[in-house]
Amino acid sequence: MKLLKALFTIIGALVVVGLLIVGIKYGGSLTKMDGKALGLYMDMADKVLTTGDPAKGMVIKRKLIIPEDSTKAEAIEAAIEVMDEIADEHGLAKVDSKIMPRDGKFMKDGGKYTQIRHYCSPSIADIFLNHSGEFVGFMPCRVGIVEDNNGDVWLYTMGLDLMIHGGHELPPKLLEYAETVKEAMEQMIIKGSTAAEDE
Repeated sequence: MKLLKALFTIIGALVVVGLLIVGIKYGGSLTKMDGKALGLYMDMADKVLTTGDPAKGMVIKRKLIIPEDSTKAEAIEAAIEVMDEIADEHGLAKVDSKIMPRDGKFMKDGGKYTQIRHYCSPSIADIFLNHSGEFVGFMPCRVGIVEDNNGDVWLYTMGLDLMIHGGHELPPKLLEYAETVKEAMEQMIIKGSTAAEDE
């Protein structure tokens, strides 16, 4: 118990020292940071440290529900249909879609299913790029449909919270567009994951 208490005391002291160093070095810039930034970075760090996988700190996912009266292919098709509808409702067009072989095989030949779908709104993209060219790294928005080694299918997309709240506060209009895109991408995998069940 004493060892644990001492360990927490040391960790607390290191955190305080770290915060002091950050405050001295970046004090002026910190006042412009979005209020959600620190919590988001801590949450991401926790996921990365817990799993050892940096991708898990940046991606959100949902398991595809495959009803007993549906095939895997039918559930995937239903998910894609719902995702495309949600994208359209939010002004995002599908700009690309690729089905990839895994282990050298496509699903029809016994391989694991993998599809990457890309969505974008040119008008929203233009607004973001005028704000910061580096936003191009987040474009176009992607949804991955990936079958794992157990045969389960997952829908993945990048979590956009850090892009939106991870730095200085975005201007109000830009924030509104960013939240629209975030809502669309999250709804695509949430509703897409249950599309076959909801039919």
